[in-house]
Amino acid sequence: MTRRNQQERRDLKRATKSASARLDNRQGTYRPNRTGCTERQWVTSLDDSNTVRIEYRIWKRGGLADFVILIQRLGTQGWDEVERFDCCHGHCHLHPDGQAESETLYQLDGPDDVQEAYAKASVYAGERARIIRDKGGE
Repeated sequence: MTRRNQQERRDLKRATKSASARLDNRQGTYRPNRTGCTERQWVTSLDDSNTVRIEYRIWKRGGLADFVILIQRLGTQGWDEVERFDCCHGHCHLHPDGQAESETLYQLDGPDDVQEAYAKASVYAGERARIIRDKGGE
C-alpha cells in the first residue's frame, strides 16, 4: 500500500530526472531518412586558383531531410576532405580536421531544426573554409 501522494512524487521525480538527462544531452530525436528523397550536390570554390572548395549535398523530401557540407583542399592526389558538417544521430555536428570525433553544433528534434541547422552550418562552413584558405598549405 502506497502512502498518500507517494506514487505521484515518485513519478514526478522520474519525469524530472528524465527531462534533465534530455536537456544535458545535445543529441535530439531527429534521425534523417533519405528514402524517397531527391539528392542535390554542388561545389563552391573559395579562391581564384580553386585550391579550397565547399561541397554541399542535400536530400529533400518536401523540406530538407538531411545534409552534408564538406570543406576540401586540393592536394597532390586530388581533393582532400579537411572538415565535414553533417546531421546524423539527432544533432548537427562538425568533424574538424578530418577527425572521427565530432563537435556538436545544434540539437535536431525535427525537420524544421534541420533547415535551421543547415543555414547556420553553411555560414560557419564558409568562415572555416576561409580560415583554411588563408592558412594555405601549412
